[in-house]
Amino acid sequence: MKNTILSLLAVLIFSSGPAQTTSAPTPKGPGWFFAPEFSLMFLEDHVGNAVGASIGASLWKRRIKVGLMAYGRSGPINRFTYTVTPSDNQMYQGRDQVTLRSDHGAFGVMVAPTFHLKNFEINVPIMAGMIGAGYYLFGDDRNTPDGRRVSDWENQLLDGRDAGFGTVIEGGVRFLAPLGPQGMRIGAGLHYTTTQGWETYVDPSGETYHNQIRLSLLVQFSDQ
Repeated sequence: MKNTILSLLAVLIFSSGPAQTTSAPTPKGPGWFFAPEFSLMFLEDHVGNAVGASIGASLWKRRIKVGLMAYGRSGPINRFTYTVTPSDNQMYQGRDQVTLRSDHGAFGVMVAPTFHLKNFEINVPIMAGMIGAGYYLFGDDRNTPDGRRVSDWENQLLDGRDAGFGTVIEGGVRFLAPLGPQGMRIGAGLHYTTTQGWETYVDPSGETYHNQIRLSLLVQFSDQ
């Protein structure tokens, strides 16, 4: 992980361009930003992939960003699976264990103090909001034995706790450098995530997304 972060910082420094020794004056009025991202979530037993974005306004002489942040970790882009024994010794498709994939999404309000240093932008995003995550049958197991909806079976097999919702708080730091047209930047961020009140049958402790590290790679578009 350390080598990955150092490599990303080297890319940012290189992309800022050796010929640029001064940055353009920072606009004084409010502006906008939009930053799609891809991230790696360093979970306990694997690294998960997630995609998301943040969008909002830059205020107070561009010293603070205010907006919304959302990202999600979906089963189709995460091959990691969980094998569990259904509740009450239930059987499914003649088996006493089922294999599941998982989805996860976080959404919240973001505030990010922002600093400008020559060609670089550094911001410190703090997000507070909601998390929803759950587990589901996949592949041939979605062809239920009695024709009922697969969601009904998931609910039955996992004691009504195939998914759960809770709160999430995340803090981090992002480093961005100019890339191409005016107002376009490439960057990387390191984030620390905590969750409260989320638990499911597969994870009754609620620790899957609690106290975890997330590494983000993003492209920021703005009016500056």
